[in-house]
Amino acid sequence: MKAAHARDDASEMYAILRSAKCIERYDCISHQLLAEILVAVATGGEVVGGNNRGSDVVSPGFGKIEVKSRILGTDGPFPRVSLKAHNVEKADWVAAVRWTRTFDFFDVVALPRHAIHPLVEGRLNAARATHISWQSWTASPAARSLSDEIRAALNGA
Repeated sequence: MKAAHARDDASEMYAILRSAKCIERYDCISHQLLAEILVAVATGGEVVGGNNRGSDVVSPGFGKIEVKSRILGTDGPFPRVSLKAHNVEKADWVAAVRWTRTFDFFDVVALPRHAIHPLVEGRLNAARATHISWQSWTASPAARSLSDEIRAALNGA
């Protein structure tokens, strides 16, 4: 199916990359990178870049923040936050960002490390990874929504 659109997709991507000023500062454009930038804006932090496990963003008020970005529906009927042990061990906070399939912002909820430990304890698989249901993630008493800050940033406020 993708091959049928390859020529049009290549032309569109080429036009976007040549016109996007942000490409001069970042080596790719993705919902994951956009999520990191928005979490940095929302927390007064900065995107670290590279593969710094557990620290996509560093913020004066939050410390090291691991950012997880997911598109609704791509994890089946049970939305989840997928984490590896190093995400929890090295980050002070983990922010989970959700997008709709049309890339509209949906939600973001951040949890501090101490609140994540009970959610992953005893659930790591052989690859030292686990999935936490979105319902459990957002129900944590320590959950902090950054949605208002991100919506303001997306609206240019």
